Amino acid sequence: RLAPALLAAGAAVPAAEALPRYIRDKVAQTTAERAALRAAQSTAVPTAP
Repeated sequence: RLAPALLAAGAAVPAAEALPRYIRDKVAQTTAERAALRAAQSTAVPTAP
C-alpha cells in the first residue's frame, strides 16, 4: 500500500542503497546528549510545588 505512493513521489532508492527503517533506531542518548541535558536542567529555574 505504501510503495506505489512512495514510487510516485520519487522516494525510491536502488536496492544496494536501501536501509531498513526501525522505529527504535534512537533508543539511547549519547554521552554528549546526556551532558547537554544535565547542563540545561541545572540552569532551569525551579518551579514552586
